[in-house]
Amino acid sequence: MPDPVAPLDSMTAARTLDTQVREAVAAIRARTSLAPALGVTLGSGLGGVIDALPDATTFATADLPHWPRSTVVGHAGRLALGAWEGVPVVLLSGRSHRYEGYALAQVTFAVRVMHALGARTMIFTNAVGGVHPGLRPADLVLATDHLNFIGKRGLLTAGEVEMRERGRRSATYYDPGLRAQLADAAARAQVPVRFGTLMGGHGPSYETAAEVRMAAAFGADVVCMSTVHEVTLASELGCRAASISCVTNQATGLSPAPLSHTEVTEVADVGAVKVRAILAEYLRHTSVASSRSTSL
Repeated sequence: MPDPVAPLDSMTAARTLDTQVREAVAAIRARTSLAPALGVTLGSGLGGVIDALPDATTFATADLPHWPRSTVVGHAGRLALGAWEGVPVVLLSGRSHRYEGYALAQVTFAVRVMHALGARTMIFTNAVGGVHPGLRPADLVLATDHLNFIGKRGLLTAGEVEMRERGRRSATYYDPGLRAQLADAAARAQVPVRFGTLMGGHGPSYETAAEVRMAAAFGADVVCMSTVHEVTLASELGCRAASISCVTNQATGLSPAPLSHTEVTEVADVGAVKVRAILAEYLRHTSVASSRSTSL
């Protein structure tokens, strides 16, 4: 079973967070009533996937109440709601990170908003460094589990803890059925995928060669600076969650070339085409709405 997730420390902070989510949702609902079945968070350089929704209602997240501002290159700060392959979805290009100075409540704010809008299946994409020696740039990896080296696990408000205890909890944060559906979609799209353990590190600097050796010893196959808290919260809120990683570089010590964010975004552009193909196939052949969790 997943580790227990403690409530946020302050009842006042929890009430404030609930209010902020409601106000962000109200701003979205002022322009669209669409209730998404699926929420997708797009990682560094993968924001082009949002163009799969040409007729979507699109928001600059900077214009939404309480939304943390995107400051990282490759994270445009856009939220789009529309139909993709006939399925109502919400796509976020521009997640927030702990290394930007945001608290976990802000890092996971988008998860709460997408859940409040109706999404009960959530897919998170990310750019990663390859720790496993068999991984190469532009490879895709479906996460089977994660290592949380970003820190604190307490994510839930007291009300959310109560809802979770009334519901059915999964034995893993990464839904095996959803992962299998995405793997099947990748096969139909003729996009090779691997499976592995994702390690979340704090950043913003890349891991040292020694830290990469440590990650490998702990069982990590890829490393990123996001996702682990988002997946944790989505699962604890009763959603089916999955992560698709695009390997943008071999981790420090595995490649003689120095790492750069430009390299990350350039390779992620290639990965975005593959991710978009997988998601399209998944939506084309899967009834997302009928597979929603009923745990909350």
